[in-house]
Amino acid sequence: MECCLKYLNKNAYVQTAIFSTAFCKSCRKAFGLIVRNAARIAAVSYVSAAVLIVGKLFISAVTTGLGYYAIVENLDGELWSVGGPVVFTFLLSYWISDFFMDVFDMAITTCLQCFVADEEMFDGEDVYAEKSFKTWVDKHAERNGD
Repeated sequence: MECCLKYLNKNAYVQTAIFSTAFCKSCRKAFGLIVRNAARIAAVSYVSAAVLIVGKLFISAVTTGLGYYAIVENLDGELWSVGGPVVFTFLLSYWISDFFMDVFDMAITTCLQCFVADEEMFDGEDVYAEKSFKTWVDKHAERNGD
């Protein structure tokens, strides 16, 4: 229940930022938008979750590798083991990358909601979204729906 409320809360804040409406009205609009476009939102959410996890692990791995190299080059012989500082570096870099990737996640959610709202508000050629973005979202929604 808490997970669903957090998800709805995040989307309600996005709706508030887009349309400048009250929170409760934005929450209702966000829920309706999610229900009407469930396949597309689920597809992009799965893809973005995978990208976020890979991004966090990549940032942490690169930072840990650079940290290991710096420890070996500068503190060779002064440490009994490099394991502790390397594990600490990995955990700290993962924690910090999580903060940055949460901002990226919010940007993905906002772009998706803007895209879906744009499609619902305007028809045909009046849509502001790029055709390539529409093609990408539709392709991933079809793949996820099967």
